[in-house]
Amino acid sequence: MQVVEDYAGRWQVPLPQLQVLQTALCCFTSACVSFPAECEHVQYVLSSLALSFFELLLFFGKDEFYEDPLKDILGSIQECQNLLNKYRNINLELVTRIIRDGGPWEDPVLQAILKAKPVSQELVNKYLSSENPLFFELRARYLIACERIPEAMALIKSCINHPDISKDLYFHQALFTCLYMSPLEDQLFQEVLFVSIFFNEVIVVMHRVSKGAYGTLYFCRKKCHKISNYTGVA
Repeated sequence: MQVVEDYAGRWQVPLPQLQVLQTALCCFTSACVSFPAECEHVQYVLSSLALSFFELLLFFGKDEFYEDPLKDILGSIQECQNLLNKYRNINLELVTRIIRDGGPWEDPVLQAILKAKPVSQELVNKYLSSENPLFFELRARYLIACERIPEAMALIKSCINHPDISKDLYFHQALFTCLYMSPLEDQLFQEVLFVSIFFNEVIVVMHRVSKGAYGTLYFCRKKCHKISNYTGVA
């Protein structure tokens, strides 16, 4: 996998990287037909490839899924999955299902979350439980990188409200990253009270996250303190 990642990394755009992964998956599919179904090496490689595919598919909309060369790449992934079915790799199965559904952004519940439309917590939790939590982390990272902060915050909050995904510290840290990136006159005003209520939780997170996260949390706290002084919110 390291060789594949290094070679794909030569390009800074997603389509050539997808083509490298396509070639790698096709070659691996041909090479591993004689491996036993419980082979851990096969599971590791397939999961790594699946997550890499998913991360790159975030750059494409549904319309592009039906145009070459992306259409050919996606067809290859599904063909390989059919040949690799005996390995029952959950991540690869999820990626092929997402492809069939039109892409990583097309689920109606996800669309409702991102657009801040009313949707029951039960439906949200059911949807969030249907995928690997890492897929939602990758979506959140993509939205933050694109500075689509309101959408990122909506997704992150939904994940924090999920009974299992909420245990992942990434989403708690990402929420404060979003707060820090929000304009003073916009979302951050609405979140000051939220920050105050859950400040004890932040202390726990600060003790457990990596050293690099301290800067983000510190500046978020500093920024919230400035707003508190301005608005009178304690």
